[in-house]
Amino acid sequence: MTSHAERDPLLDHDYDGIQELDNDLPRWWVWLFILCVIWGVLYMAWYHVAQIGYLSTDEYRSEMNPDFVRWDPSAGKQSATFGDYRSPWYDPQRDMLVKQGMKRKAVKWVEEKRENDTTTYIALMDADNLTVGSQTFTRLCVQCHGPQGQGGIGPNLADNFWIHGADMTNVTKSVKYGYPDKGMISWRTELTPENIVRVSSFVLTLQGTNPPNPKAPQGELVQPTQ
Repeated sequence: MTSHAERDPLLDHDYDGIQELDNDLPRWWVWLFILCVIWGVLYMAWYHVAQIGYLSTDEYRSEMNPDFVRWDPSAGKQSATFGDYRSPWYDPQRDMLVKQGMKRKAVKWVEEKRENDTTTYIALMDADNLTVGSQTFTRLCVQCHGPQGQGGIGPNLADNFWIHGADMTNVTKSVKYGYPDKGMISWRTELTPENIVRVSSFVLTLQGTNPPNPKAPQGELVQPTQ
């Protein structure tokens, strides 16, 4: 039978009379650590290097836009996202009720915030601010409203028909708070207050530009004021 000293030899140093034993780590712990390292490498390669799996940002985009697909199916990578997978506890009826309840709460919260915002916004029509607004519009808005504001998924911004008001204050609040129940997200978490005003100012300049292939009018016929 081996002694304690033979199983756990003392290391060749001490501090203040305290000596350290050379204890081996449990084998199960070592293997678990190795497996975690391997898993971490595979996870990094799958999601961040090859960018095959959907990250949380992609899941959010797919929730906001049911047609969102990061990969062209012809590229052969879309199948690796397991888009059709459902958990054993998946209940479409229950999940739909939960989603609808969350949506109603979100819309109510946005409406309350919008009503409490009594600020009157003034358009910034100088060249520098409109340039920044145009760049923001091109980066974030053309997917829904078209590159010239002619409309697409979202309404036409270049005609005289407006759903939520055409003045600077209403346009700014539409950009700031959005209309989640109609698919218009709030941009205040993505844009600074200054850039919200700039892109809203640029939107006003689109009115009356008559771009080709405009979307059919929506809302009421009004004249935007600056």
